[in-house]
Amino acid sequence: MQNIFYHPAVAMIVMLGTLVLFHELGHYIAGRLCGVGVERFAIGFGHKIAAFKRGQTEFLIGWVPLGGYVKFYGGTRNEDTPDDVEGLLYWQASVWKRAFIVAAGPAANFILAFLIFWGMVIHGIEQPPPTVGDVIEGSRAQQAGIVPGDRFVSVDGVTVKNWSDIERTFQKNPEKELDVVVLRDGRDVEKKLTPEAVVGRTIFGSKAKIGRVGVALGFPSAVVTITSAESPLARDGLKTGDRIESWLDETGKSHKIQGLHETFKLFSEWGRNHRRPVSVSVRPISIAEGKDGRAQENAASEARVVSLDSAKWPAHQGQTDRAYAASLGAVDSHLTVGLPREGLAGILEPGDRLVSWNNISIRNIFHLQEMMESWKSSEVRLVVVRNFKELSLLIPLKAIDVQAPEGLVQVYLLNAVMLGQASLPEAELLQEKNPVIAAGVAINEAYKQTSVMLIGFWQIITGSVPIKSLGGPMMIAKVAGDSAKAGWIAFLASMAVISINLGLVNLFPIPLLDGGQLMLLGAEFIKRSPLEETTIENFQKLGFIMVMSLVILALYNDLSRFWGSIVGSLFGSK
Repeated sequence: MQNIFYHPAVAMIVMLGTLVLFHELGHYIAGRLCGVGVERFAIGFGHKIAAFKRGQTEFLIGWVPLGGYVKFYGGTRNEDTPDDVEGLLYWQASVWKRAFIVAAGPAANFILAFLIFWGMVIHGIEQPPPTVGDVIEGSRAQQAGIVPGDRFVSVDGVTVKNWSDIERTFQKNPEKELDVVVLRDGRDVEKKLTPEAVVGRTIFGSKAKIGRVGVALGFPSAVVTITSAESPLARDGLKTGDRIESWLDETGKSHKIQGLHETFKLFSEWGRNHRRPVSVSVRPISIAEGKDGRAQENAASEARVVSLDSAKWPAHQGQTDRAYAASLGAVDSHLTVGLPREGLAGILEPGDRLVSWNNISIRNIFHLQEMMESWKSSEVRLVVVRNFKELSLLIPLKAIDVQAPEGLVQVYLLNAVMLGQASLPEAELLQEKNPVIAAGVAINEAYKQTSVMLIGFWQIITGSVPIKSLGGPMMIAKVAGDSAKAGWIAFLASMAVISINLGLVNLFPIPLLDGGQLMLLGAEFIKRSPLEETTIENFQKLGFIMVMSLVILALYNDLSRFWGSIVGSLFGSK
């Protein structure tokens, strides 16, 4: 049954049906509060699926689940109405009452979003913690003294609770010096951190200057790549693909090693202080294809003990832990091929270390991702190190379609899994059981989402964001289906965001929409008398043209985005 709910069409019907129901309930309840008679309450358009009548109101569900409406008795002065209508006719109500009825629909969408956020905060939301997994060499974070394992507590006096808070704060403050507090070894440490200004893309697809400090969420695994056969660690017996799991002290007691950074930190400590052999337990790992088609890490069944003779290592010159490890001949394995996939067999081999992309040295895995994102060719010249010798290879890339805000775009990726995989920290449950405090959090979240959407709409109007970013039913279906697969929390969060979107769109001063009706009521209030019927009719005709133009544009954008997947689902192509 769950699999049916995962289908985009079903998920969209559930999501849109709920949003439309709340919107129309807003109009309906406001009308009843104002004493106006309701003739029909409809969810969906087209032929009736089901209908019943209660009192003077007909309730019905239509076949097309893309909207709904509430029809009041006496919508216009010239409309024929029964003599026995209970309550006011719509046109007889005061301007303020009619404005209240019209505005209640969008208001209901904002209320729904608030209720969803409020319930989520009380129930608890799992979020990745604001803990640094990796620090990029040479980044602003490293220069400021941020180290892996630091947990951000606050930025410029504002408490941060999850990783999204960190990303959002740094992106909004390029080249601004920020006072940050991090938790390290049980105590607060204060730092000054200035995000570097880089050209990036906003969530709407427009280019903009954003801040970046060079921290990553994932913790690198302690899998090393050996860069030279003559390096100290190679002579000690370490090999590419070895995962260092523990070290043994003088008494033979084993001490577990947590990740790559602790490994490199221990290398520095042994190189500075011990100057004697230290035994470590290592386990070779490889990457293989799992039964589900996903790549998975396979570890050797038995570990081996390697003696590292730090007395023969080069003197520590005060380098960073990563730089000292490199001087010993060990780097992380994020740029080392673990599994060449389809199209690369016989070209790339497990253990190949990527050195340059189109004659540009690859600094780290993040740099590689940036170069792939901007690459526009189906092949690239790669330099790799294999068996400690450099090879120049012409590598075919895998073309994939990616849904971007401006539409469907094609990107080219290196179809290989790297040997070193980062692990994400365990998500934390962010929860506020006090309903009053939770309400404040929910209001703040609804406000933030509304602000983001208003900015997006303005950027579309001004042309800084392409009109192709507008989406229609297919986009909603995709969002609904994807979020349903991610779980009911993600589904509800998406519903809340789309509910805010629906409320804002309906407030636009476009005829036929609620905002257009409010504009007409404003004109009537200023004029101090009802508008001419011909004026209203012409206004509605203009609105119909505008709304249909938007619908056609949204459908065109949807088809351009999803045509390939539609054809594939119809004819079974992959």
